[in-house]
Amino acid sequence: MAEGNAYQQSFATDSGSDEEERICGFQASPHKGGHVVVAIDIGTTYSGYAWSFSGTKDTINAMQTTDPYRPEGSVMTTKVPTTLLLDPDENFDSFGHAAMKKYNKDLDEDEQKDWYYFERFKMKLHTDTNLSRQTPVCAANGHELPIRTVFAHALRHFKEMALRECQAQSDMRLDESEFEWVITVPAIWKGGAKQTMREAAYEAGLASDATPDKLQVALEPESASLYCKSLKRIGQSYSGEGLVTRAFKSGTTYVLADLGGGTADVTVHQVTEGGVKELHHATGGAWGGTYVDKNFVQLLQHIFGEDVIKEYRAECPGDWVDLISMRFETNKRTASLNGATYVEFPFSFHSFLTERGSSAKEAIAAMNNSDLKCSRGALAIKYPEVRKLFQPVFENIADHLETVIGDVGGVEFMILVGGFATCDLLQTYLRERFEEPFSLRIIIPPQCSLAVVMGAVLFGHDPAEIVSRRVRYSYGIECLGEPQLDLPDLKSEDPSHALSRLLMTMMTGVSMQRLKFKTFVERNQEVSIDEEVTYPFSPCHPRQEAAEIVVYESDTEKTQFVNEEGVRKIAQMELPLPNVDLGMNRQLLVSMKFGLTEIKVHSVDLSSGKRVEGSVKLDFLSLDRLD
Repeated sequence: MAEGNAYQQSFATDSGSDEEERICGFQASPHKGGHVVVAIDIGTTYSGYAWSFSGTKDTINAMQTTDPYRPEGSVMTTKVPTTLLLDPDENFDSFGHAAMKKYNKDLDEDEQKDWYYFERFKMKLHTDTNLSRQTPVCAANGHELPIRTVFAHALRHFKEMALRECQAQSDMRLDESEFEWVITVPAIWKGGAKQTMREAAYEAGLASDATPDKLQVALEPESASLYCKSLKRIGQSYSGEGLVTRAFKSGTTYVLADLGGGTADVTVHQVTEGGVKELHHATGGAWGGTYVDKNFVQLLQHIFGEDVIKEYRAECPGDWVDLISMRFETNKRTASLNGATYVEFPFSFHSFLTERGSSAKEAIAAMNNSDLKCSRGALAIKYPEVRKLFQPVFENIADHLETVIGDVGGVEFMILVGGFATCDLLQTYLRERFEEPFSLRIIIPPQCSLAVVMGAVLFGHDPAEIVSRRVRYSYGIECLGEPQLDLPDLKSEDPSHALSRLLMTMMTGVSMQRLKFKTFVERNQEVSIDEEVTYPFSPCHPRQEAAEIVVYESDTEKTQFVNEEGVRKIAQMELPLPNVDLGMNRQLLVSMKFGLTEIKVHSVDLSSGKRVEGSVKLDFLSLDRLD
């Protein structure tokens, strides 16, 4: 295509109305069962995996590992802290409590400067709005590595654990080719975050570009729904079993809140005869349990001084991690309305204060607050102060839930899952806020912190149980609209684009069209799994030999042009256009099939019947994708 010829760089001219020409179809994707399905859930604070054999898919096994480094001693555990330790050469050393112990206790301060200790790195994928393959994540000592590399180490660790555990439970030798993998992601994550996880899984050896079907990306709220829907079938006993049965009768509508360490993921589902469909696209925010930790840090800064806490963090990074990620994390989960919550300070903190002529007891007493005491070297926090730590996060979650319930209407049940959902204070707050005022029942299923990973196993065996979803963005391609015979409107159009069209019109005498956003699906539209949408298009000019297809996403339902605010370019590809001798008498059908990370684009020349196929992979991480 000739450079600088704006209309030749566009793909095609729209040749039909939306209502008359839109062609939709549904094609189910049959599950090609391997011998084992393993789901891995990398959480903000805790991580784990679950699995089941295809012959006994309802017998789901959560990770079982003996962790001798837990504070309460060597016990079996189904999840471990999301902490990763790499040696100075960036090689894997340990994960979970083992990583925490080695970094915090075994390495001296000089050694810590050379190692890579990462914790709670998952939130980087939510908070960074400009993700790329070079996006770094910071270790405790300030060292940086690409976020994809860090996730790849974590996924590889769980892959190796799962392979060993599954082999130990099998009466025959298992080959890696018999495994299918599922990784879980928050539904509110954007495309770049989900793509980072997929590429990290490829780097970890779970699948590859050549074998993408070996890996499925499961949305966490959907996985939790499948778990709750299948409680009886998978053998999970529950005192409120009758309530769950009512919640999953056909036609019932419920709101599900996945409350984890980093985010609150909220969606509304309706039970159908064929499975579960989404009534409202996933929403939420950064209102997880780790934000209570931030409030606790602010309390410490208020008591001891911001500079003192900053110095201690720099001087004793290992013990600081131990204070927040272990001591406070453990006790905040058991905080209650009655009695005090105790957080024991590390010995190094007392020594640090003594060197500066102070003590924890003196600093806390100086607050003159009866709800804060120093008891045997620990900070004792009574409920009124504990409530202040939790209240802002509780209110954010509840306000958002109230908005979603009001938008949808007819919600009968609220289901709470995730690690933060185990918090008694949060459960009490939400019951008081919603059960009587909104006439709905709140359900906290058994092992709610494992709901996502166990549900993801069910999803891996049968993805068709989710019958439809709501898309979070509008998707479309760039094409030419009707010719504009008048001058560009500088008020309604991007000035640089309008002026460019004006200059081209003056130079060529041909009115330049504004690049149109041809919508394939609109934001919050319901789409069936693997739904295919097709539109007809025509070439831009008689001698056009190739078409550049440019795919965009938009934050709004009704998008007209590709240069509107909130519209982002996410992919592009070039397809050959045969039969140039037919000039403009060529009509092309362009189809988009909506999946997780790939849109397949097919072009058919209806004049000759020749089919030209191409596939465009959505690349949310390319640095030049917005050019």
